[in-house]
Amino acid sequence: MQRRHFVPLVWSVTVGLGFVFGVYFVITSPFAGDRLWFVWAPLVVAYTAAAGAVFPYGIARWAELTGSGEVSVRVRDAAIRVAPIGAFGLFVLAWSPLLPGPVHFPWRTAAFIAAPLVGSVTAAVVMEGIRLAAGRQPTTGTRGEEAALVVRLRQLLQRLLVALGAVVALSTFVVGASVNLLRTQAEHPGLQMGPLPPQFVLVFGGVGTLLVALYYVPASTALQRRGQRLCDDLFPLAKANEAPAILAAAEDRHKLEQLLGADRSITAGMQTNLAIFGPLLISAVTALLSP
Repeated sequence: MQRRHFVPLVWSVTVGLGFVFGVYFVITSPFAGDRLWFVWAPLVVAYTAAAGAVFPYGIARWAELTGSGEVSVRVRDAAIRVAPIGAFGLFVLAWSPLLPGPVHFPWRTAAFIAAPLVGSVTAAVVMEGIRLAAGRQPTTGTRGEEAALVVRLRQLLQRLLVALGAVVALSTFVVGASVNLLRTQAEHPGLQMGPLPPQFVLVFGGVGTLLVALYYVPASTALQRRGQRLCDDLFPLAKANEAPAILAAAEDRHKLEQLLGADRSITAGMQTNLAIFGPLLISAVTALLSP
């Protein structure tokens, strides 16, 4: 099967599975009699469909990363670091005894929580592929081609960060609504788990943000170092002796750093592109104000 037909097929399958699972989850939930269910149910379906959509999005971005021939990275090399981090996040969110309160998830809730982790794994692999590509010294090509590659990799990384941030933000909203529903339906005989403390929303969003950071920060750092090395090669300030030459080299270097994104801090990049910080702040306030 040709690659151009493979990604749309995977997109249809994964989004369809996510949508079906979301509909099944809300229909079979014991919350149907609560008025908050009408707000919670569309959020759940959107959340599971988004988790399904980000999976083929990552596949398409991997093809974009390696399709031009400029970058040679194997999936196996990128997945070596991604797998243990994702497994750790799944354990913390679904089964860890360290979570606040008596949290015991039935299988359907564990699958519901695991959906964004499974869906985001391909995007995480692409981020790791970007880190590997940025850390390798080019063997051929001009400095201009190297600069263009750094710019392309950074743009790709930012788009992946936005996609993962949107999934984490949406999932945090859904978990917050679920916590409220569990609290209002605490005496419902059909519930398979007790109410969750409000702090669980903060834990969920915090773990999701941490996982994204564990993939994004190393890739962004590698790109930043690659850009700074290129700036050092093209505009070495140490070789300039006269004041006008120093100022001219410094100005040109600063322009190139801006183009490559080498002058941006990692924190600023995450704050600008990661949509989870708004929901996390709201969750933190809710957790602190709740009894």
